[in-house]
Amino acid sequence: MLTYLPSLYDRFSQWKPERRVERLTLYTAMAGFIIHLLFIYVVNHVPAFEYLASGRDRSYLAAIYTPFSILLFYEVFLLVVIIPSSTSAFVGKQFEIISLITLRSFFHDIADLNLSDSLTLQDPDFLKIGMDLGSALVMFGLTLTYYHFYPVAVAGESSLERDRFIQVKKMVAMVMLLLLLGMSVRSFAAWASDLLNHLSFKTEIPHPDSFFFGEFFNVMIFADVFLLIFSLLYKASFELLFRNACFVITTILLRYSLHGEKPTAYLIIFFAFLFSISAQILFQFSLRSRQAGRL
Repeated sequence: MLTYLPSLYDRFSQWKPERRVERLTLYTAMAGFIIHLLFIYVVNHVPAFEYLASGRDRSYLAAIYTPFSILLFYEVFLLVVIIPSSTSAFVGKQFEIISLITLRSFFHDIADLNLSDSLTLQDPDFLKIGMDLGSALVMFGLTLTYYHFYPVAVAGESSLERDRFIQVKKMVAMVMLLLLLGMSVRSFAAWASDLLNHLSFKTEIPHPDSFFFGEFFNVMIFADVFLLIFSLLYKASFELLFRNACFVITTILLRYSLHGEKPTAYLIIFFAFLFSISAQILFQFSLRSRQAGRL
């Protein structure tokens, strides 16, 4: 596996999948947006289909949520592809995805508003939307802060050690790509089944914020632990072990936040971001101090 899967990943990378998947995602997002708009028009203007939707399902603003959710899939794909590049970049991409999921919540909540009604500062809907936008902005700032402290080269790391560890990360990336494909198909099938039940029996569709992403973050937790263990075979040090363990804890916290209630979920995300940023800063300080001592 240590030979076959990395070579399979290399062949996959030569295909330049990022641009191809990006183009396919954009086309799918546009199609989903148009289909959702047509669905809302039908339930609003064709009496025979009024039973299909109620409340927020009648708002045209609800259609914005669909393409944004599809674009998030591309971000998850990039998360897997960059695993061989850097563990720190892998964590940073998780921050980006959680920030976009939070921003997506605005498009979900805005559909609950009646634009003909006036809002007040005490209105729960106004507070909910303000919480979504404010939290997303804070997460964006924390993500940029994390990238500001991007890691420098590890002192004393040989090219052989680095190449071996990259091979391990390519193997993990290939496994996660296969899991991403399988989980995407299963999630789409489950969504289609729930949609049919909703159309036929008026059952409630699960909240899309926890759809698919929660399961995939479960996989990422075990991938983080696997990379943590293998990193010690090639670059064993207390600083690296502590930082990578912090990254595992961060992924676990982000996973729990997906099923949390607001504002508790946002507080968990803020703590996870700050925890990783602090660990990254201390790790960089340790590396620079060690390198300065060797000069």
